Amino acid sequence: MLTDIKKAVASGILISIGGCVLLASTKAGMMWAGAVLFSLGLFAICEYGFNLYTGKVGYIAEHFKDVKYIRLVLLILVVNLLTTFIMGILVSFCLPDIAESARASYAAKLAADPKKWVLSSILCGLLMYLAVDLWKRGQKIGVFLCVPVFIFSGFDHSIANSFYNGAAIGEQTFTLRNLAFVVVVVLGNALGGMLLPMLTRKWKKTSET
Repeated sequence: MLTDIKKAVASGILISIGGCVLLASTKAGMMWAGAVLFSLGLFAICEYGFNLYTGKVGYIAEHFKDVKYIRLVLLILVVNLLTTFIMGILVSFCLPDIAESARASYAAKLAADPKKWVLSSILCGLLMYLAVDLWKRGQKIGVFLCVPVFIFSGFDHSIANSFYNGAAIGEQTFTLRNLAFVVVVVLGNALGGMLLPMLTRKWKKTSET
């Protein structure tokens, strides 16, 4: 368990670094550069075998009855969220320019229609599953395609959002609307991640008794 926790912490740190470069690039009018460079986080996570919720949750579709795997995914989720939120708080104190950009970005996300939260989180989850699964199939270019696509599209990534949430810490942080936003995006990422494996899975027919 300790190894899994450390791997989840490492993923949280890498996603936070990706969030920093995206926010800094956006503030400088170079969002395209930030979208590409953000991919480094997922690239390193896949290369080193670290634990990222959005890279693991989709495979629950192949492990419906594997309670141990589901518990692992939940553990990774909690550690990822805590790590990125704490990293965000550190950024809010130490890197004020990035924190300012985070406040503007997160405020826009929070103010969006909840229907947008649902759809954007599902599509982000689908893209993250696709990126990781392509990696496993030897197509590493998928990481550098899927990540910029979700960023340019404005889709919601639960773990990256947790970093922005921490960096934008303020009066809206501990509100019911923010809690609802976090929960919707976490569940939407899960649903999106499981969508492709559910659609492509070869279901075994059970014999009638």
